Amino acid sequence: MYSKEDLENLKLKAILYLHSQRGQYSGYQECSVIYRNKSSSYFNNIMRSGRRGGNGIMATYIKDNNGDPQCPINNNLDGLFFSCNTDFDTGMPPEHSPFGEKRLCIDAYEMLFLDDHRMYFSDFYCFNSNKRGHYVNIVVTTPGSEADDFCKQHLVAISRKKNPFIYCRRGSKTPRVSCGVRVEIFFTDDVNIKELLREELASFEDCECTGYSKPNGLPKNLNCPHCNLEESDDSDTESCSDSDDSNSVPSYQYSPQNSWSWR
Repeated sequence: MYSKEDLENLKLKAILYLHSQRGQYSGYQECSVIYRNKSSSYFNNIMRSGRRGGNGIMATYIKDNNGDPQCPINNNLDGLFFSCNTDFDTGMPPEHSPFGEKRLCIDAYEMLFLDDHRMYFSDFYCFNSNKRGHYVNIVVTTPGSEADDFCKQHLVAISRKKNPFIYCRRGSKTPRVSCGVRVEIFFTDDVNIKELLREELASFEDCECTGYSKPNGLPKNLNCPHCNLEESDDSDTESCSDSDDSNSVPSYQYSPQNSWSWR
């Protein structure tokens, strides 16, 4: 399992990867909703009332082995995955998904930035280095929860107002997400869908299901030069601060002597 120092280095690799992106992949896009794709039966069971139903509560469950096999949250933390990125042309979530034909969309600001949640960097990985498709996983916790205690011990905290993956400037209600990686949120609280629907903060929509997901997740590509740690990844790096002192996205610095092997 990665140490916090390992995760700091993995986070830096993700930042360097973002800095290497060009064109439409180098900027940020508005993130009005986060969304979760599953089968219709999955959501029907959640929305069903009674002893056999979820009564509208989407319950967390254990994180699988998807991504880096050394990720500390694998088989250790309960949560729910949500996607953030949208189509460049439409600004909407993609029309298809391998995870299911039903999509739950939730207001991103209300879900991630309105309450006093905390964010942690947990993973950076890809499945095929020959295609664009690197992922960054961000864990969102409630302060004082068991999940938050675990993350404080094992993960790297990032600022909600100032980090290079997903952030919301002070005074704004429109989060922005990086175009250079696919940002996924691992939300560690149960979600009351019925309440969100009643408050018009969530909605369901249909999409095309293409492919399928593997039950225990897919392992990362261990040959990718961008998202794998090397034995030489150590303390030669300089500052990488996520402080809340500014409304701007931070300028991350790194040592030139190490950057050649991380691009």
